Amino acid sequence: MKGKQFYSLIALCATVILNAQVGINTDTPNATLDVAGTTNPNMKDGLLPPRVSKQQLAAKDSGTYGSDQIGAIVYITDIISPTGLIPSIAQVGSIHNTGYHYFTGLQWVAISTNIYNSDGSLTGNRVVTQDANTLAFTSTSVNAFSIDGTTLSVDAANHRTGLGTASPETRFHVVSAIPSSNRYNLIDATAGTNSYGILALRNTSALATGNYSLLGFTNSGPSSGGANWALGSVRTGSTLINGSEEDFYIGNSVGGGLIERMRINSITGNVGIGTSTATNKLHINATNPIRLEGLQGASSPVGSLAVNSTGVVQLRNSSNVSAARGTGVVVITLNNTFTNATTSAKTFDNLNEMTGNTFTANATGLYKVDFMVNYPQRDATEDDGDGYTGYAQISLNGVQQSFTSNKVTLPEKNGAPSFVTCTNSTLLKMNAGQILSFQALSFGSTPGSTNIAAPFIISVVRLE
Repeated sequence: MKGKQFYSLIALCATVILNAQVGINTDTPNATLDVAGTTNPNMKDGLLPPRVSKQQLAAKDSGTYGSDQIGAIVYITDIISPTGLIPSIAQVGSIHNTGYHYFTGLQWVAISTNIYNSDGSLTGNRVVTQDANTLAFTSTSVNAFSIDGTTLSVDAANHRTGLGTASPETRFHVVSAIPSSNRYNLIDATAGTNSYGILALRNTSALATGNYSLLGFTNSGPSSGGANWALGSVRTGSTLINGSEEDFYIGNSVGGGLIERMRINSITGNVGIGTSTATNKLHINATNPIRLEGLQGASSPVGSLAVNSTGVVQLRNSSNVSAARGTGVVVITLNNTFTNATTSAKTFDNLNEMTGNTFTANATGLYKVDFMVNYPQRDATEDDGDGYTGYAQISLNGVQQSFTSNKVTLPEKNGAPSFVTCTNSTLLKMNAGQILSFQALSFGSTPGSTNIAAPFIISVVRLE
């Protein structure tokens, strides 16, 4: 009888407890279930929810956990990928770490600290596995997101990013506080990379002649991001032909827009300074464009630099200087009649400009021309006893340019006949392709009975 009453009392207490609040180690529970800690040093305080592995939850029969189990709590003891019969595998897809997890009605998810209303410290390395989920930050603050102060700062209000500064002035602003550390390796290319540029700046506007894609430099430029110097690409056409319509450009700003200082042609590789249409590998357009200071004299025979009529610098030495020298004998058979000199031998002719008694100019320039005829003395019986006059003529394209003469006297009574030289020296401006010819003439002689054989020398040198 006493036993029945005891169990009835327990049942009655349980009913009261189930319809009120339950206290463990306390007579005044403050919640549906209130477990109070004890002062007993041997008592193990705490609550132990079910401890299961990821494998165990995945192996539950399908439907075991449903909407009635929303809020259920377990402690995951290991996260080894489930194998075998795993009908509830979909419910464990978000289990990536050991620890407390609760059931949402669809999946088991970790119970984590809320970083949105409290600060905290990591007690170890952490990994965020996003899978197919995105992670986004939105803000309207200047220093909205930062790492270690100024190591990285994102200005969400003005859409800027700073490295080394918490107040970036441009889209991307890099500051180094240590002068010796002003070195920035943006990208290290791996071994075996191809020959294309590693870092690219691209102008995405419509293709058009005059478009620029430039990298700027300045020591103290405007805060808006302008630069005093710029280099990069300038388009020379409105089509896309594998870079053949993009020249390399260097320019600087002086009180306004950029002024072009240098350009490299994308097809020829010609470099232009002061011109955007370079015709040679180096084309400089300016007043007195080149100055070479501190040149030293050469210790061996060398050529000299010369500039042609179009401004092209060329090397002048013994192999390309226009110079010719020929010798021969002109035979005069008629008095007072010009006779062409016929070259019998050439001492030198650098550019092969002399043929027979003519010289054809290889290039336009100023030429020094010398024609020397050595007329022989003759007996008094041959030239009426008073000698004769010898002439030397230089003609350009058949037109006389220079004409000189000299009296050929009779030989000394007791001496052998000698020669009297008639020298014609002149400067002529010649165009490429024009022809020089050389003629000799005797006046007051009787060559018909005894011909006059006069040795001659022709010398032509282009001075400029």
